[in-house]
Amino acid sequence: MRRFHVICVLLLALALSGAASARTGAPGDGSLAVRNGNGTIGIQARGGVIGHFYDGVLTVRDFNPDDNVSEVVTGAERSHVVNDQVTKYWGSDVRFRYIGGKFTISVKAFNINLAAIGKGWVTLQGSKGTDDDGTFSLNGSSPQPITDTPQTYPLQSATG
Repeated sequence: MRRFHVICVLLLALALSGAASARTGAPGDGSLAVRNGNGTIGIQARGGVIGHFYDGVLTVRDFNPDDNVSEVVTGAERSHVVNDQVTKYWGSDVRFRYIGGKFTISVKAFNINLAAIGKGWVTLQGSKGTDDDGTFSLNGSSPQPITDTPQTYPLQSATG
């Protein structure tokens, strides 16, 4: 089952890269891949993100709710609309997708697998007290461990 999830994330990353290159402004976009993450992953960007987590909370802020771009979330056991721009989702085995606009997402969960493409910022922080919080690869770099110290990076290509 875990192999299936990894394959799905990789296929989704390919789909995102195709979608990103089809839109205007794609040059300069960066990429993020998270594998088996435990902790909090925050992304503020213009672009797209697709992912899955086993157990946790997803918070999505859509800066322009009237642009006909909305999140797709499945598997959430409950949700709460905080205001016109912010929605929170709780659950196990949650899948989510947001493609084509400016957004901020925060995933505080266990076993996070996601792929993002766009321009913006990424913050990663592992769960305190765990031995392995997963890995991330940013802008094509080799996988690095997620640590329990917050790390913030630009999401953009080296030339962007």
